[in-house]
Amino acid sequence: MGSKLKENSLLHKILVYLGETSVGLLELGATIAVDPNRFLTGEGPFGSYSKLELIKNVSYLKQSKYFKYRNAKLYLTQKGREKIIKLIVKTRNKEKIVEWDGKWRGVAFDVPELNRRDRDFLRRELQRMEFYEVQKSVFVSPFNFEKELKVLLKLWKRDFRGDIRFLVIDKIVDDSDLKQQFNL
Repeated sequence: MGSKLKENSLLHKILVYLGETSVGLLELGATIAVDPNRFLTGEGPFGSYSKLELIKNVSYLKQSKYFKYRNAKLYLTQKGREKIIKLIVKTRNKEKIVEWDGKWRGVAFDVPELNRRDRDFLRRELQRMEFYEVQKSVFVSPFNFEKELKVLLKLWKRDFRGDIRFLVIDKIVDDSDLKQQFNL
C-alpha cells in the first residue's frame, strides 16, 4: 500500500471524515473505530457506491495499514492517525489566513547527530507543514501546529530525543520575506 491516496477514494474520504469529526484524534490513548457496515448501507458523507464497490472498498480498508479489523469494526492504527494529522495540516495550510494575529509560530530544535533519523523526520514534517526554514534548526510559520507536531513526534517515536522548543514570536525584524512567503 503506497502512502499516496487518491483524493476521491473511500479510504481518503474516511480519513478526512475522521480528522474532521474525531475529538480524541490528538489524544494518543483515545480509540477511534468505524463500523464498516455503515458504508454498506450507503449512510454517511462518503458518496454513493454500488454494493459491489462498497464490499471491495471495505475489504481494502481491512487490509490497509491505516486500520486494524477487529470485532466487526475498523480501528484506526498509529499510521492512520499519522496520515489524518498530515491531511489536517495539508488542508489547514491550503486555507487562507483570514485574519492573521501578527504572531509567528517558531520551532527551534537541537537533535544530536546520533539521532539523525529523528532530526531528518522533524525537518521533513516541518517542511510538509509549510514552515519556513530561517536557519538550519529554526523554522517559522503563521500557523499554530504545536499540538499536531507534538502528536506526530510521539507517533514517530515515543522516546524522541532532542531539545525542541515551541515559540510564539511577537516580532521579527524585517520579516517582509516571510510575509511574502505566506502571502500575508
